[in-house]
Amino acid sequence: RRLAVPLRTSVRDSPSAAPRSIMHQLIALAAQKSTLLTLLQELQNCELCTSWTFEAVLLECVRRGDTDSLKKADEFAKEHQIEYTGAAHSALLRGAGTAEEAASHFVAAVDQGVVNSELLLAAADAATLYKDANLAQATLQHLPPKQSPEVAAAVIRLVSEGPLRSDDTDTILIDLYQKHFIGVNLLLDAHTGQLLVDLALKQHRADIIAQLMCSSEGLQQHALLKTLGSQNRLGHAFEVFHACPGKTASLCNALLDACMVCKDMKAAEEVMAKAITSGTADLVTYNTIIKACLQNGDIKRLRATIETMRADGSGLAPNCVTFNELIEATIRTNSEGVWALLDEMKSCGLQPNHVTCSILLKSIQRSSRARDVERTLAEVDAMDDSMDEVLLSSVCEACIRVGRSDLLAKQLGRQRTSKRVSVRGAHSFGSIVRAYGVLHDLKGVWDTWREMRMRRITPTSIAIGCMVEALASNGDPESAHELIREMLADADTGSLVNAVIYCSVLKGFSHQRQFDRVWLVYEEMRAEKLAVSLSAYNALIDACARSSDMGRVPQLLQDMAKDGLEPNIVTYSTILKGYCQENRLDKAFELLQEMKQSSKYQPDEITYNTLIDGCARYGLYERGVMLLRDMQEAGVGPSNF
Repeated sequence: RRLAVPLRTSVRDSPSAAPRSIMHQLIALAAQKSTLLTLLQELQNCELCTSWTFEAVLLECVRRGDTDSLKKADEFAKEHQIEYTGAAHSALLRGAGTAEEAASHFVAAVDQGVVNSELLLAAADAATLYKDANLAQATLQHLPPKQSPEVAAAVIRLVSEGPLRSDDTDTILIDLYQKHFIGVNLLLDAHTGQLLVDLALKQHRADIIAQLMCSSEGLQQHALLKTLGSQNRLGHAFEVFHACPGKTASLCNALLDACMVCKDMKAAEEVMAKAITSGTADLVTYNTIIKACLQNGDIKRLRATIETMRADGSGLAPNCVTFNELIEATIRTNSEGVWALLDEMKSCGLQPNHVTCSILLKSIQRSSRARDVERTLAEVDAMDDSMDEVLLSSVCEACIRVGRSDLLAKQLGRQRTSKRVSVRGAHSFGSIVRAYGVLHDLKGVWDTWREMRMRRITPTSIAIGCMVEALASNGDPESAHELIREMLADADTGSLVNAVIYCSVLKGFSHQRQFDRVWLVYEEMRAEKLAVSLSAYNALIDACARSSDMGRVPQLLQDMAKDGLEPNIVTYSTILKGYCQENRLDKAFELLQEMKQSSKYQPDEITYNTLIDGCARYGLYERGVMLLRDMQEAGVGPSNF
């Protein structure tokens, strides 16, 4: 209470927001502890229970959904004759539990003369919630001469979707617009804005469309044109565009986009021609047309567009950014178009940069044509001394993806010359380690790893995984395991070791037939409380198959279930392989039947090939032929895998 007088004065007179912030915190704390009424009484005793503080209490109740405290606060205010503000009535309206209660709060606000936008919004929401046509009509009757866009949108929803919807909805909406909403930016609410636009288009009211566009801004007009394009309503998009008071470059580009979406190249060319004539064409305009030419494979028109752009006289010229965007947009659908673009880029006096090469490298996949791969690497080589670690990393990953060890070796050869790329990032070190591992170059693997550690660069989980995989897959799972133990002992890297990294060691020991080490490593993973992955379990089951120790499989399947993992097609195929190797073909055929009856795990070519191999190994010719027939009937193509 000692602070009551200065706080009361501060809340009333201080320009600072601090006193009110303190009051808000007090109210929020009281609400949290369910003592709002106690706080209200204390504020009343200290002459601090003003209209503003009462309003803040009500708003906090609404925010928390505390209707019980809201009603008690309302009763308290009436008892102590606290004056209600418009915001207070709005809060009570939003917290009303019935249509009648909401209507009474609205009437009270009207009688008090505190109708404002906030109250109208609350009334419209309540009318919609309770489907109360009377409250909706009352809201409409008290609309002031000038509306906020939010109130206008709420009223439109009342008529179009709410309790005032009727057979005359279109007529009522047009009337409402002309009486109350001319000059209001209705496009701020995209849904209700388009509803009015659609209505005006339907009734051929060009005057209303023009008014809607005049009261809106470029961003909303742009969004509307794109929406109409996505709805395949190009004709309507043109009507809206013509109604816009300013034909800016952005609007022209939005209309151009709509033409592209609707696949109307003739319309697009007309828009483009007018944009050039009016001087509104910009870099985006040209790029949009160029992308369309590429998508259609029209290289001749593409070059003509670039020539027009260069001859425009407005200083526009395609740059590296332009070409890089076009290459990225084209590369997945038209590889020939990409090379045409690169040729065009060079004819404009531009050279591919890091971004260009990164885009090209990311597109290289297993299915990529050899000539595309080689040409991409030639573009990278042409950069000469401009290579950086990010690009080197991308080159390594691309060569690995496509299985081109020859190109990979050539790129890594640079790292042993004076032109070596300086590497500082753990991700890049990991990519290079992996690349040396693929090339079976253990010296390169260790040199790269030691360089990273010597520079005190903390490896990422991926970098550790690349190093362990490189060692384990090159016949040295022992060193890979030692490296894991070293990482676990280091406070900076211990948390980075996971089951995926361990899986490489499991496979390494299994391939060397050191099966005792496989099970010791598995026990170690359990001791480290690592979440064993499905791939790790599959590697363990593969070790069982390799060592003819299928008796361990049931326990592994139980462990999988405890870890919340389900077997997949690889799991079943590996178990099947183990049965074949132990000459337990009856068990293998039982498992095959289970897989056939399952909707989840249908046998694939590997499954069938494994069984056929087992039949051949043990001289079961007829069963092998039957399997081949089953395989063909199931639509599984024979292979040599």
